[in-house]
Amino acid sequence: SGGSGATTLAALSAHLLADSASRVPTLIAEDSETFNARLGTVHPSVLRAAGDELVDGGRYTAGKATAALATGWLVLVGARTAHGMIALNDALGDVSARFGPTGLERILPVHCASFGPSGPAPAPGIISFPFERALAQGGPVPDALPRLRSRTRRLLQQEWLPIVRDVYAAR
Repeated sequence: SGGSGATTLAALSAHLLADSASRVPTLIAEDSETFNARLGTVHPSVLRAAGDELVDGGRYTAGKATAALATGWLVLVGARTAHGMIALNDALGDVSARFGPTGLERILPVHCASFGPSGPAPAPGIISFPFERALAQGGPVPDALPRLRSRTRRLLQQEWLPIVRDVYAAR
C-alpha cells in the first residue's frame, strides 16, 4: 500500500549496488517523478543498463506479480502497521494461490517501519527495516545516507545488499 517504503527501498537498492561497484539494473518506476525525486543522483558512469530491471511498481496487483515473476523476483513491501501487514499477507496469499510454492520461492517479503518505531512484530521470514528518521523526512536518498543509524546501515550492508546482489547476479 502507499507509503509502505517501497520507493525508498528501491532507491536504496540502486545506491547500494552502485556504491558497491555492482552492476546496476535499468531503473523503472510506475511513478517516475516520485521515484526520481527519491533516487536523487547516481553517478552516471555507474548507471549502466545491465539487461536487468529494478522496478518500483507501486501498489500490488496480480498482473504486476505475474509480470515480475515471469522475469525474476518480486519484492513485496508492507508498512509495519496493522494495515500494512494485512496487505502484505493478502498479497502473499494471492501469489501462493496463483503460482504455488514456485512463486513463493521468488518472493522477498519486507516490512518497513515507515510511520514510526512502533508497530506489530513482523512474522518470521520477513525482512524488517526499522524506522529511520533520516529517511522518513523524504527527499533524495543520497542526502539521508550519511545520517542513517548504524543499525540501519548494518542491515542494509549485511542483509539487504547480499540479497539484491544475488538476485541480479543469478540472472
